[in-house]
Amino acid sequence: MGSVETSVFDEFVKNTFGDNFDCGLSPESKEKMMNRGRIVKMDKGEYLQVEGDVCKTWGYVCKGLVRMYYMRDKEEVTEQLSAEGDGFLDCESFFKQTPSKRYVQMLEPTTLYLFRKLDNSEISSDNYEVRRFLRYMIEKTLLDKKKRILDSIFKPARERYETLLAEKPGLVLRAPSGIVASYLGVTPETLSRIKAKNN
Repeated sequence: MGSVETSVFDEFVKNTFGDNFDCGLSPESKEKMMNRGRIVKMDKGEYLQVEGDVCKTWGYVCKGLVRMYYMRDKEEVTEQLSAEGDGFLDCESFFKQTPSKRYVQMLEPTTLYLFRKLDNSEISSDNYEVRRFLRYMIEKTLLDKKKRILDSIFKPARERYETLLAEKPGLVLRAPSGIVASYLGVTPETLSRIKAKNN
C-alpha cells in the first residue's frame, strides 16, 4: 500500500467524520480497504454514472467538483455537490442494486477515490472492523441527506445560501450559478437577488 493512497484514505476519514473520529480499523483492515480502492481521473463534463446505470461504487473527491442530479419534468435537479474532501453515494441504487435515476457528472477535471460495492462485501463478510466502518459511512450519508431535506423544508432560501456559503464557500464560486440555484432549490433569479443582498 503506497503512502499516497494511505494519505488519501486518512484525509477521507478526517474530512468525513472529523479529526477526533477513531475509525476503528487495524492496520491490517485498513490495508484491505485501501487495496480494493482505486484512483480514477476524469475530465470536465465526463459522467461516472448516467440514468439507468446500477451504482456499484461509492466515492471520495480527492480533487475537483462532482455533481449528482436527476431529471424532473425535463429539468435537471441538483441533489449533491461534492468538492475536495467530500464523499458521494447514490444510496438507493447502491444498496438495492437497481437502475439509478441519477447522473454523476464532473464539473471540473476531477480525481476520485472509488470503492466498489462488491469489494466492500467481500472484505466485510469476515471482518467486523470493516463492517463497522461501512456502517458508520452509511449512517453519516443518511444523516447528511436527512439534514439537507429538513433544511429545504424549514429554512428560507437566504438561510440555505448562507449556510452553503459558510460551510463550502468554494462551491458558490466554482459551480455555475444555475447549478447552485438548483442545489439550493431556488430559481437563478432568486439566487441573484440573494447574492446581491449579501454583497
